[in-house]
Formats: sequence, structure tokens, C-alpha cells
Amino acid sequence: MKNKNLILNLFLAFALILFLQTSCNAPSGETEEQTDTVAEVVHEEAHEVHWSYEGETGPEHWAEIVQDCSCGGTAQSPIDLVGASKDKALKALQLTYTAHDELEILNNGHSIQVNYPVGDFVIDGVKYSLVQFHFHAGSEHFIAGKQFPMEVHLVHVTPENQIAVIGIMIAEGKENEFFKTFWADMPAEKAEEPVKKALAFDVNKMLPAKKNYYHYVGSLTTPPCTEGVKWFVMKNPIEASAEQIAKISSLMPKNNFRPVQALNDRKIMEF
Repeated sequence: MKNKNLILNLFLAFALILFLQTSCNAPSGETEEQTDTVAEVVHEEAHEVHWSYEGETGPEHWAEIVQDCSCGGTAQSPIDLVGASKDKALKALQLTYTAHDELEILNNGHSIQVNYPVGDFVIDGVKYSLVQFHFHAGSEHFIAGKQFPMEVHLVHVTPENQIAVIGIMIAEGKENEFFKTFWADMPAEKAEEPVKKALAFDVNKMLPAKKNYYHYVGSLTTPPCTEGVKWFVMKNPIEASAEQIAKISSLMPKNNFRPVQALNDRKIMEF
């Protein structure tokens, strides 16, 4: 059963790559580097970086760098989560993550990413499969004007290429036991292949005890900034020690967070 789940999730990731490549064409001369622009979703990245978090390839230029994509759209992420309304239609998150028996961790040049093809997230009867989680320092979303030291994104997809992301804020506090499971294996340098290691770990242990959340529809926070992403940002942060936050941050580009985007006419709901 584990092998079937792994094959299914790899197929989902591959299908999503093909979909985004056909809908968002890179400028001439960048050819297959488009894979690198969907860092939020794919399992592996193996191409030269053509966008960054500063300078001429920084966020304010993403819409120019990646042609025919959504970086200049009107439903972009992240946002400042303020002024949310209660929505009785929202339900508790239906998460069915299970323990994983192999660590697959990657420094893709933009973030530290852990592939995790074991578990599902059900939204309105639709099953989204967990693909990976990765980190941003500081947080990309703000809560009522407050930015946290870090944010972790759990990325999910469906066979129809729908995307849902759970965002969890990370506050400075006590040492995070879950992070310690892959603490020594985080790659210091960008690599084409992930580090693989037989290791039992359970992503459920990273989730906050109370799972109240903010919900809105936005986009990926990296090029191609694909819109239509369902966001569920936990209200309650988890904690990590100052040392853990500093180490994870040091392995990623400085300030690897996209600036807050305009809300426009979107509504933020809360559960």
C-alpha cells in the first residue's frame, strides 16, 4: 500500500509540473528551467535559479521574468490576515497524515523542503494529497500586521491539479522536537537530488494542538504565482528555539519571503 501511495503522489507531482509548464512558458533561453519556478509544489528541483528574493530577479520583477504567468494577478499570496469574518460553512480540517519511514530532504536554493507523500487533506469531499512541506523566514503571511520569524507550508494537490496549502506560523520559544528528527540532515548547499535516509517521522507532530484557521483563495507565493490556491493558515503558531530558527534560516536565502500582496476584493474567513 505504501508503494501504491508513493507512486500515486509522484504521478500527481509530475502531472502538476506538466500542467504548469504548458500554462506558464518561460522566456526564451530558459526552456526546461520552468520546473524551478514551481518550488511550492514539486518534489525535486534540478535547474539553475532564475528568480530570487532580492535585486533584479526579486519579487517586484517576477511578473517580468516568468512570462504569461500570474505574478501580477489580483488574487495573489501572501496577505495580511486581518478583518476575517466567521463562516459557519467552514469545517474542522480533515487531515489524515500518517508516519513516513524515509526522510527525503532537499535544499532547492529557495527553501529547505521535505518531501512527504504520505497523507491526505479532504476539503468539501475532495481529497488533496500531501506532497511536501517547506520553510520561509520570516513568515510570508502576517496576522493582524504581525510577522513571525518563520512559516512552514504543507503543499497538497489533486489529480486535477488543484492546490491547497496549510500555513503554520513558527514563533520563537521552546525547542521543536519534530524539527530535531531531521536537524542533522538539512543540506547546507543547493543540490539537484534530495538527501534520503531511512528515518521514521510523523508530520502530525508538527501541527499545533488547536487547528483553528484563516481561509482565503490566493496563489503560490513563488513564480509562477499560480492563482486559485486554497489557503488554510493556522491561527495558532508552533514553537522552535532561537537556535533552530537561526539554523534553518541560515540554509536558505536571506528573507526568503514574498512581500504581502493586496487583498483586493477577496474575503478572509475564519474557523
